[in-house]
Amino acid sequence: MEQALNAFKRSLKTIPKATAEVEAGETIAKPITKNKNVLLSDECVDYLNYRVQQEEYSGRIYLSMSLWLDNNGYVNGAKLWRKYSDEEMKHADIARQYLLAMGVQPATPELEQPEQNFTGFPQIIKDSYQHEIDITNQIKELASDTFKKGDHMLYELALSYLKEQVEEHAKMQNWMDQLLAFGEDKIAMRLLDHEIKDYL
Repeated sequence: MEQALNAFKRSLKTIPKATAEVEAGETIAKPITKNKNVLLSDECVDYLNYRVQQEEYSGRIYLSMSLWLDNNGYVNGAKLWRKYSDEEMKHADIARQYLLAMGVQPATPELEQPEQNFTGFPQIIKDSYQHEIDITNQIKELASDTFKKGDHMLYELALSYLKEQVEEHAKMQNWMDQLLAFGEDKIAMRLLDHEIKDYL
């Protein structure tokens, strides 16, 4: 988690300092915290901004998958993965609202471009499944760290994210189970895309 947070801090767009002591052209990579509640540590601000970045990036990953599906004839799959993308953006808002409630303006993160090309629908399902595992591990680390440090408010937020992850895993497990049960050939994928209508 520490390495991921440090990478995130380096990726933040810099915001010019607004104090007289700053040399010309010097910038810092910090969110705006002028009204920050004393209960919120700087480390919490970093954690929450990192969560915003990761949830937004998840949204971009699923959007990219949706566009590929749409461009390759998987109409219902495209709609569902677009829905997943929108849900991830809402998850980012949870951390944003927490920061705003504590007097901090959330950072607008710089995001990498996700993968644009896929070998097929099965790869998208498998990549989505693995992505949710990665996100869950991030949030489990956040929960463990905040619990050890006695930050009960942030721990509670981490638990709410973990609860969301149970739903995410249920969705992705369903698609993985279908691949295992019915195969990955074109006919199976065509039938799967048709069945997805029931999930929209």
